[in-house]
Amino acid sequence: MARKLGSRGSCILRVAAMNALGTNLELFEYAGADRRSWTATAGEAGTFFLLLRTPRPERIVSRLFTENAVVRPVEEPVFGYEIALPSGIQLAIQRSTSGDEDAGRLIGAVCLNRYDYQGAVSELQGTFGLHQAGEVTAFGASGVLLTGAHGAQLAVLHGHSPSPRPANSDVGGHHVAFHADDVDASIDALRLAGGYAARGDAETITEGPIAGDRWVYLDSPFGLQLELINMPDGMLPYEAEAETRRRPIAAGVLA
Repeated sequence: MARKLGSRGSCILRVAAMNALGTNLELFEYAGADRRSWTATAGEAGTFFLLLRTPRPERIVSRLFTENAVVRPVEEPVFGYEIALPSGIQLAIQRSTSGDEDAGRLIGAVCLNRYDYQGAVSELQGTFGLHQAGEVTAFGASGVLLTGAHGAQLAVLHGHSPSPRPANSDVGGHHVAFHADDVDASIDALRLAGGYAARGDAETITEGPIAGDRWVYLDSPFGLQLELINMPDGMLPYEAEAETRRRPIAAGVLA
């Protein structure tokens, strides 16, 4: 199970699912797993951060000063702030321009080394059907903003100072999830595409608040861990009483 979860040894996994400004985000706690010291800063290859573009970033930042966040103003190439939250999450808040369709949406950003970056952009466009919607620079790393017909956008950047990628159970560990109408058929399709390897068999959760969720982690040819997941909207037990629900997932995302 440790290999399937991408953790360093046996652990108890807790997950907090969030709807963060219209983006489905999950925070993981791997209790009991070994953790390696992870000192890389956002922007280095192997790291992950969140990006928010808004017309008035200073209004958001003013609230963070009271939460013991470390805030660094940035003037170029885009005005904004680079922030280290006490939780360990790194956040870039940038001033949006007039007509910026991404304004107000939280975007996940992954940083890869120079060898994996080109392969990731090529695979995510060719195999997963995403297309380039713009360019991104934050934390000293530059890259592209990718989007598809459904779901959240993803920023893929050429990181600097290459460092080992953290395991999921390390602080800073991360992966990118894709909804699949049929998880098993999607695994077969990615195997045929070449370079993708599932971490065990797909599994359906049978008990608890997300019973019915079918998932599997995969290793990709460009070094980023992925997840295929099917969580049918309106059919999960937690939805009966939850005040907030995930952003709905449209069928046909990855068939």
